[in-house]
Amino acid sequence: MQARVTEEHKTNYIIKDGDKEMVATVRGTFFSDDEFPKVGDWVEYTDLSDEKAVIESILPRTSVVVRRSAHTGAPQTIVANVDVIFVVMGLDGDFNLSRLERYLLLAAQSEVDSVVVLNKCDQVEDVAEYVQQIKAVVGATPVFAISAKTGEGMEKLQEQIDVDTTVALLGSSGAGKSTITNWLLQSETQSVSGVRGDDSRGRHTTTSRQLFSLPSGGFIIDTPGMRELGLVGGTEEDDAEVFLKIEELSEQCKFRNCDHDKSQGCAVLEAIERGDVTERQLQNYLKLQRERAFEESKNDDDFEHQKRNKGKAFQKVYKKAMSQKRFKRG
Repeated sequence: MQARVTEEHKTNYIIKDGDKEMVATVRGTFFSDDEFPKVGDWVEYTDLSDEKAVIESILPRTSVVVRRSAHTGAPQTIVANVDVIFVVMGLDGDFNLSRLERYLLLAAQSEVDSVVVLNKCDQVEDVAEYVQQIKAVVGATPVFAISAKTGEGMEKLQEQIDVDTTVALLGSSGAGKSTITNWLLQSETQSVSGVRGDDSRGRHTTTSRQLFSLPSGGFIIDTPGMRELGLVGGTEEDDAEVFLKIEELSEQCKFRNCDHDKSQGCAVLEAIERGDVTERQLQNYLKLQRERAFEESKNDDDFEHQKRNKGKAFQKVYKKAMSQKRFKRG
């Protein structure tokens, strides 16, 4: 018999076969394997008494959403058999383009289509301005501005979910994932809390991943906010390659003191026009250069203090890039 995993807990799972819901454990053979069932998995099970079951095996997956564990650094499956990821971001203190890019990269690495959902559009005056900023970053990825609280734009979002579609909601705590889930379920199934006034961060009201069947058809997986979004393969070496590329392009600029800002004969700006480098990568590179110049101008005591701030990470990436550059030249 086959069922789908709707919840994952420390010692058991909730699985659903049609309208029948059961508490399930796994067969002992799983403990010699690397992969346990995840929310969204289809599994073979043996039916026991009193609405209990034993999961015998995991059926082949169509997709997995994987991140790097913050504790071990190893790949960690978040959910399985997802067709679309809704990346939810609030139009309040949650608005963060860099974080959005990491979520979209997570979807791309998982080979799952993505949709950007800008929630809380009722809290801003000029929604179009935010949408424009997002579209400049996400390209052809669909963007929807909605308010799950008032229902504005929710019908169009619902149209993105077909009867056989499984959607996973990803985003920070307080972005409104549970409110969106409740609207789509047409019931107050998920607990909802407010956000802190100073930074609009939520209180992790959703504590585990849960899969729901929608009344209109399809499935939705509500997930807790992620404090750490480690990308598989998203290492400092990747950032170093970007910085190294810009360093090499800089040497091809017409002027040695090119500022890469509307300068004639700028090889970096030409690379941006070709799509080889993004504007945000250039801005991160320029930020690194400014922080490097600042730190080098300080005395040793101030330098040690500065190393403890956010610039420390950029310095590490810069040194790695320059080391690779010298190695390639040699």
